[in-house]
Amino acid sequence: MALNDLRQARLEKLEKLQKAGIDAYPARSSRTHKIAEALADFDNLAAKEMEIILAGRVMAKREHGGLAFFDLQDGSISLTTSVPVQIQLFFKKDVLGGKEYEFFIKTVDIGDFIEVGGTLFKTKQDERTLLTTHYSLLTKSLLPLPEKWHGLQDVEERYRKRYLDLIFNQEVKTKFEARSNIIEHLRQYLISNDFLEVETPILQTLYGGANAKPFKTHLNTLDLPLYLRIAPELYLKRLLVGGFEKVFEIGRNFRNEGMDREHNPEFTMLEFYAAYWDYEKAMEFVESMLKHIVEKKFGTAKIEHQGKEIHFVGPYPRVTFNDLFKKYSGLDYDKSDENDLKEKAKELDIKIEKSMNKGNLGDEIYKKVARPNIIQPTFVINHPLEISPLAKKLDDDPNHVARFQLVVGGMEVVNAFSELNDPTDQRQRFEAQEKVAKKGNEEAQRLDEDYIEALEYGMPPAAGVGIGIDRLVVLLTDSHSVREVILFPLMKPRSD
Repeated sequence: MALNDLRQARLEKLEKLQKAGIDAYPARSSRTHKIAEALADFDNLAAKEMEIILAGRVMAKREHGGLAFFDLQDGSISLTTSVPVQIQLFFKKDVLGGKEYEFFIKTVDIGDFIEVGGTLFKTKQDERTLLTTHYSLLTKSLLPLPEKWHGLQDVEERYRKRYLDLIFNQEVKTKFEARSNIIEHLRQYLISNDFLEVETPILQTLYGGANAKPFKTHLNTLDLPLYLRIAPELYLKRLLVGGFEKVFEIGRNFRNEGMDREHNPEFTMLEFYAAYWDYEKAMEFVESMLKHIVEKKFGTAKIEHQGKEIHFVGPYPRVTFNDLFKKYSGLDYDKSDENDLKEKAKELDIKIEKSMNKGNLGDEIYKKVARPNIIQPTFVINHPLEISPLAKKLDDDPNHVARFQLVVGGMEVVNAFSELNDPTDQRQRFEAQEKVAKKGNEEAQRLDEDYIEALEYGMPPAAGVGIGIDRLVVLLTDSHSVREVILFPLMKPRSD
């Protein structure tokens, strides 16, 4: 039967319910137990013949003359095995009454939410069951649940209809429960280390804090162009100027960029800043924090990701950007000029934009040939000045900055540096970025006069760290793509 025909049949059942004066979408439920609770205390409840009320979604339906068996599932998890549970419901015509029974059988479908009251018992097959003495409809579903959703080959359809994916795939649901758990561990670790959680603007008059193309919008009331933030960094550092010494924010960022296994235009970042730290101190803290999070989640500091064992026990190796660049590209970045890098980029089939400078080219080459080879947690340090407009220069090497990226499983998970707090130097860096922007590079950072003014009031030496939550969850849930760990990743609407 076609989907439209099935829907029409359910609409007719809904009409029948309405004519009988039954509200198919009541606001209240009288549930007394979750299914997991009822099963955990089954023997006691059954022995006492205590009436309980359960509520959930009908997942299966079997009829045998004047008898019917339904499988009911709610959102509860087994208290012993940590897997979702369901319970069998037993309906008897002579218990409910003939008319009541027939009406129920004819109007309730798989997918409906119902509330049932009765007593617990075990069948001859030792199946734990609820003998139903009364019921009520909580939600009438108008579309049938897909029968073969679990084996659906169209992964994109699962992302589009995540609600169905969650109903049928427990491993998917578990993944998002793990995501929430990981974020909470991160939050608590920072709070326990005296960091203050704050909120900064998502709508900004000028974007900054990263090299990325923004989404632009407009505020009608003030006739003002605005941008969705690409990073909270510049506002968080304003708080350091204002006297807060340790701050963090977990929130959404938006970048108008490509989509692949590591990128989604809307994503979640954790950024934290600590006054009187430098990037060395930040590296030590990141090592400690990640080890703590992994052990808290798994009971061990090692995980399995895409068939490879990854160890989060520090200290992590530290290797300079140029050493990695030389190893995997065959070029010495510091001794190469822009033309050398363009030739190498062409050789590697990297798309070259007119606005690209030496730093942009070097970064793209590094991402193509070096980063995918780094599997164990590794700090890539001391990046070229050209690609780090917000980081302090190294004391003994002004062409490189005190910056690190933590790469794990071939992905950049953390980006951090000793923060540039010299307003004169910062202005010069922004002005250099403006020149790149005028050449057509839409990812260049812009000259933020208000931020420079804030620096002129004085910002203490500090380190800042950004952690891509989606990528971290990809690693810790053995996923392949960020779309697997974002509940509703951006998808192009189907033309049909």
